[in-house]
Amino acid sequence: MGNTCDTVLDAIGETPMVSLRAFGSTVTPQLFAKLECTNPGGSMKDRAARGMIEWAEREHQLQPGARIVVCTSGNMGVGMAMVCAVKGYQLMCLVDAKINPATERCLRVLGAEVIKVYQRDETGGYHLTRLARLESLLEEHPDAVYLDQYDSPAAVEAHSASTGPEILRALRGEVRAVVMVAGTGGSSMGVARYFKSESPQTDIWLVDENGSLALPGNAGAAPRHLNGMGTSISPANYAPPEFHKFIDHVVYINAEESIRAAIALARSEGILVGGSGGAAVHVMRDLAAQHYGPEDNLVALLPDHGSRYTETQFDPDWLAARGINVPEIFNVEDEA
Repeated sequence: MGNTCDTVLDAIGETPMVSLRAFGSTVTPQLFAKLECTNPGGSMKDRAARGMIEWAEREHQLQPGARIVVCTSGNMGVGMAMVCAVKGYQLMCLVDAKINPATERCLRVLGAEVIKVYQRDETGGYHLTRLARLESLLEEHPDAVYLDQYDSPAAVEAHSASTGPEILRALRGEVRAVVMVAGTGGSSMGVARYFKSESPQTDIWLVDENGSLALPGNAGAAPRHLNGMGTSISPANYAPPEFHKFIDHVVYINAEESIRAAIALARSEGILVGGSGGAAVHVMRDLAAQHYGPEDNLVALLPDHGSRYTETQFDPDWLAARGINVPEIFNVEDEA
């Protein structure tokens, strides 16, 4: 008999680690991927969502029917909606026009109220517009509890307590490098803090999209295309004064090379990830691997599943409208 769970929340974590022998056949180190899409809400954000809401229960003594507000590009909203459905809380998700249609539908099915902004801010993104709408939303609902994933020790701790130990345990303590994408900072800083404490010889690589303002030393704002990575602000989770104590390498990439890598991973390993996962495996194989030898294990943390991006990052018309050249996506002809 397999294990049973009292609720779906008990199924969060303990995601599989998969060897990428075919994808990594041209490099010397051993490449692995941690598949966070197998969390019940479909992404690594489930871990932080549960941790943040449990924190709010302790700090705010939440009662059934309590209203929670979250500002999200998608996956955190799904994780929060799942937790709120189990615990009996009302969720308001503040999103923007970049949200994937499939993700937005999932939020509504799970019972979340979705508030969407369409106007871009001065950085070319939507984050500052969302924050402005957030202010008015909280004035309209003074009883609501806002959970800020950009400044959340609970989110960082959730990954430090679960994701990091799972990675190290899966490879029996032999992890030479971990490659992650930059976003709100909960997963990357949680995993990084764990490794610098328990396995300081492990290098931490952090990947961001060109134009993101998330990390210290960024090159300034520019339009971005990949959901799930990059931000229009500098999240407090990255703790700028301490950032380089935990992060060894920072790499910036573009949407084209990330989506191409995601397609290559799908066709070589049968693993379908979004552009953020593509960014992680691209940097792991094509950049990080050049620094390590045959005895070294490298791990990419893959945030979610690519099925949520069939109407955006894997859609030829969507790509063409943004000038993103990914000819690999056109290689299958429809039968007459």
